[in-house]
Amino acid sequence: MWSEEQKSIIKSEHLIKQVIAGAGSGKTATMVGLLEEREKQNSILPENTLVVTFTKKATHEFKERCQKKGLSSRYHISTFHAFCYYALKHFDNSKNWSKFKLLSQSKKWKITKELLNSIQFEIGGVPFPILFKNDAKHFKEISLEKYHTFSRSFQWWKDKNNYFEFDDLIFDFLKFLDSESSNTVKNRWKALIIDEFQDTDEVQLQIIKKMNFKSITVVGDDWQAIYGFRGATPKPFLEFPNHFPNVVQFFLSTNYRSNKSIIESSLLPLKKNKEKITKQVKTFRTEKGIFQVERIKDTQEDPMKIWNEWYKKDSSSIILTRSNFRKHEWIENGVPALQVMTIHSAKGLEFRTVLLDLVLGWSEDIEDIDEAEERRILYVGLSRAKDNLVLLIPDLTKPKRLADRMSEDFSIRNRFRNRTLRWARLW
Repeated sequence: MWSEEQKSIIKSEHLIKQVIAGAGSGKTATMVGLLEEREKQNSILPENTLVVTFTKKATHEFKERCQKKGLSSRYHISTFHAFCYYALKHFDNSKNWSKFKLLSQSKKWKITKELLNSIQFEIGGVPFPILFKNDAKHFKEISLEKYHTFSRSFQWWKDKNNYFEFDDLIFDFLKFLDSESSNTVKNRWKALIIDEFQDTDEVQLQIIKKMNFKSITVVGDDWQAIYGFRGATPKPFLEFPNHFPNVVQFFLSTNYRSNKSIIESSLLPLKKNKEKITKQVKTFRTEKGIFQVERIKDTQEDPMKIWNEWYKKDSSSIILTRSNFRKHEWIENGVPALQVMTIHSAKGLEFRTVLLDLVLGWSEDIEDIDEAEERRILYVGLSRAKDNLVLLIPDLTKPKRLADRMSEDFSIRNRFRNRTLRWARLW
């Protein structure tokens, strides 16, 4: 049932584990297997175990898997933010958390507009999402002093009106852990299993350290760290042994999802990334699949022509895009909304056939772009495909354009393949 790699993790009695799991390597199944083993050995009680997932969907899936295995219902399984809210609401006496509610995005921008009204001409027409992007970098460049004034006013408004944002939960919980009343929380949860650890941030790492867990298992893949815009960074995962010197590292290196040609192709964009954990990806499936590069000359007609051809072959085909704007363009041209997704929303999912759009929708803001992360985003998109992967790239390349720089490996490979085919026909 279990591979040797999975067994080594499940059976290991080491208290601090770092599981470096490649795409499609069965990491969720392994984590559930670890809980199952602990219940058999009666080593760490379910009520003392906290399982942290990255999304609500992943939380639901994890709970379902535990239920199917007949495991205890006493595990606390939730996202990081949901756990912080639960702990603050039940154990933090400094604030009446039951009165507080989550601030919606529309309400946030409405209040932001009111608070920034006096400096609207200094800000100009910069949209709020851009103004506050990358830790409000653009706002701080306009005026650091006015940014801090706004931050204080905004926090005061939230406290007065009983609102919180997700980041508030993290910072408030971190502060709470320095209080005496936090001992109840620390004594209750002795073991932590945390998924997608490559998408954590420095503050969440501090929380993990302050909780004083007896047992910690972090699972992640630094190659799939794609949430820099939220403040996440692969650093805590890359540097985990520095923070927990007693850690033992394990690898889940077998890809059970994709066929060999897709696995080999998906690894190409990562070659230029220097800060990464080196791992050997093993293929499990022996069936032949399709990896195909399509050069797009006419950006209006060619993509839809290719989509229609693949839809006839596989009606469950999915298009993956870099941006919501590009996603909506596909939908406006007639692709069903449920069959177009951004790469970020497809993370953790898998599809039989993927058409990945490298033509439009990728950032051209060369100064602010993190090219290493963009290559990881491309890797995530490529590695969603199980059987068929079709990469759409521009026919005419522009060296300065980000999408073209990332598709050059595929372009060279495709040109060489075409030449080989021509020579074969001549021979």
